[in-house]
Amino acid sequence: MKDYSSGSHLNGAVMAFRKHSPFIMECLKELYASYDETSLRRNVADLLSRVRIKFLHEENHVKNQMELNLQPYSAFFPISRKNITRYFKAHITNVERGDEDGLYRKIVNESFAFHLWKTLTHSLVPKPESLVARFINQHCIRCSDVL
Repeated sequence: MKDYSSGSHLNGAVMAFRKHSPFIMECLKELYASYDETSLRRNVADLLSRVRIKFLHEENHVKNQMELNLQPYSAFFPISRKNITRYFKAHITNVERGDEDGLYRKIVNESFAFHLWKTLTHSLVPKPESLVARFINQHCIRCSDVL
């Protein structure tokens, strides 16, 4: 589960819970009590945030905090959607290559995923020396034959 930098809004992009999780039970109760067929956001993203606030302020809040292991946004989306297309291009200077090497190491060490923002990049082919090509060649379990 990721936590936006504001600390108040959760996104269910990646979630994992133990069997019989009390947090998931609270989410199901909230969904049942407040379901709105006209609002996907209210039923999913906002629901997670509403339940989190209540869940962490209950009398068992210390135990409940252990139940939720929130990760920073960058753990799943280390490159923003506004910057992703530039990483499909090969570096031009040694400085750019050094910056990309540092970013590559940071992502490998601090992130769980590398999101390609398909809606923006679906028609792009990464250049062989690009950051995206490096990730695909080294880490993608489904894309190794693409490049």
